[in-house]
Amino acid sequence: MPAFQFANPPVIHWGANSLEQLAAELKRLHTRGPVIVTTRSLMDEARRLPLRPAADSPVTVLISQHAPLQEIESAIHDAEGADVDGVVSFGGGSPIDAAKILAVRIAEHRGNTERALPHVAIPTTLSVAELAAGAGFTDEAGTKGGMRDPRLLPDSVIYDAQMTLKTPMQLWLSTGVRALDHGVEGFLADGEHPFSDVMALEAVRRLFATLPQAKARPQDLELRTQNQLAAWFSFTLPGASASGLSHMMGKQIGARYRIPHGVTSCLLLPHVMRYLTALKPERMQVLATATGAGHDAAGDVERLISSLGLPQHISEFGIGVPELRVAASEPAGKYPEGDLLNIYISGL
Repeated sequence: MPAFQFANPPVIHWGANSLEQLAAELKRLHTRGPVIVTTRSLMDEARRLPLRPAADSPVTVLISQHAPLQEIESAIHDAEGADVDGVVSFGGGSPIDAAKILAVRIAEHRGNTERALPHVAIPTTLSVAELAAGAGFTDEAGTKGGMRDPRLLPDSVIYDAQMTLKTPMQLWLSTGVRALDHGVEGFLADGEHPFSDVMALEAVRRLFATLPQAKARPQDLELRTQNQLAAWFSFTLPGASASGLSHMMGKQIGARYRIPHGVTSCLLLPHVMRYLTALKPERMQVLATATGAGHDAAGDVERLISSLGLPQHISEFGIGVPELRVAASEPAGKYPEGDLLNIYISGL
């Protein structure tokens, strides 16, 4: 029989001044000595996070794009040496994913295989890594890997738009398209999922309405909050959303060619949608009521990406047909390799 298991973090704060909840969340989670996992560009802001009554001078570790495994291992070593008892991630998907792995690994090293160290996530993009019980990383060859485990799910998320103002606009908007990708792929997923269908369609509507406005008014915190809420709504069916065709194909060219996750959605989502229209025409028709006039969801998405000034051609990243043949061969199975190659080529 159909069943739904809610799999978002148990506590989510949002809106103006929600960062003020950080100290209370750390206290609730019995964390006095957290490690902060962030990026080099956010170091100054990370030092000013309101942690008290937790540690005044917390250990801070840095993670680069696509969460290199070597950096994660180094971060685990540094955090264990400081005897931390919790994690605060601050940034986009890479530091958040790295923090999830760190929280699980340190707990395991201490003999606790039941749950990870407490983790509070403060996202600065719309990639919604903070909502998933999974984490991605890349090895030294640039190959994307990942793990799924209920222990990876953060305990608390804080959406404070003030903390996103230094996020480059292209990164903000492209991760917004990533959130759109989550909503689309969740809605098109196999099976019955009536709760998440409602949330996904609302996420799509909100993203179409508010992403262009955020581009026009980049300092408008209320608009950014609306972007964050839409991204949250897009990810109430995490497993299916994160393993859809657009995501799967994006992983094959993302880390390998240093293309950010959000940008891979910009390059592939409209073409994947056109392919899936033939397989799920009724679902795509419903989706089109959320994207626009009700008859061309893929075209609506393509026009949105163009209006946001985001990349639309795979060739812009130095990738040609030979590389795409390799990318199409690796995930082939559910979908024919030739079909995947044609989708890639349509995005050139």
